[in-house]
Amino acid sequence: MSVRIFLLIFAVLFVTSIHAQEAKQNNNICKSSSSAAGDEKSNTQYLQQLMKQKRTRGIVSWEKRIVFPLRIGFIQAPGTPKHTRQFAISSTIDILNEAFAEANVEFYITQIDVIYTDLKIDDLSLGAYDLYDQFSKEHDIEDMISLYLFDYDDQLCKESSGGVSCGRTGGFSYILSNRTSNIVLSKFDLEDHKVVVHEFGHFFGLYHTFERDQFGRELVSGDNCATTGDIICDTPSDPGPVYEVYVNYSKCRMIGYRDAGEDVDYTPLINNYMSYYKPCFMKEYTFTPMQLEVIRAAAESPLRMRFWE
Repeated sequence: MSVRIFLLIFAVLFVTSIHAQEAKQNNNICKSSSSAAGDEKSNTQYLQQLMKQKRTRGIVSWEKRIVFPLRIGFIQAPGTPKHTRQFAISSTIDILNEAFAEANVEFYITQIDVIYTDLKIDDLSLGAYDLYDQFSKEHDIEDMISLYLFDYDDQLCKESSGGVSCGRTGGFSYILSNRTSNIVLSKFDLEDHKVVVHEFGHFFGLYHTFERDQFGRELVSGDNCATTGDIICDTPSDPGPVYEVYVNYSKCRMIGYRDAGEDVDYTPLINNYMSYYKPCFMKEYTFTPMQLEVIRAAAESPLRMRFWE
């Protein structure tokens, strides 16, 4: 009997220990903030006004291809041998062009520079993005879009007394801002089919589908979609990745999460480039028609016209 009791106590302690060491994963791989630069809201409102004027005048046309030269800034630690992974970079730009093709926007690499610094991608977003602003001021080239490729922390998982915490930064960009002229990407996510497109989406005016800080919360019904959330009406209200547990990735939809106040189920776009969800089974990431309209309008606007070929 005593042996059985001992084994039972041991089993309980073992299971308790396992649960205490459960890994916590942070899938917030985009560090783009909707208000970090300070001019995002005013620039977005300006772009919305331009879009409204074009619709009123009936002059919406995407026949002209808009081409943007890209400068690649390959970040390396001082003293390390030069290695720019040009094939992977070219593949990443191919992925970007495929996603932006429907807006008739194209990118090509015009130069590759190696920049030596000890900074890693997670350092840039510390504080109020001070290191990022300083780096951009030192290395951005006027009237040229730069894509900076940073190293990442080798230890993506860290152990502590509370368990294991895992996470990484994939990239970020200020949203439609004139404060910088770059997009930041982790070398880990070179050739990833979502991250680079997601960050360029920010650069050309798109917010996260679950945005609520800048313009307020979008109702699940979508009744206020034109003025809240990501201010795009064909991206349904998204509660955000914290509710990913309700997502069925085989069916590519959120099931059973209902807003208590409205008594309406959330139906976010799981496979949208600007969401935070994982890939759906056998489904590609996409932009909606209204997201493409924003990208095209931003590309044509004075906010981004200075980067044209």
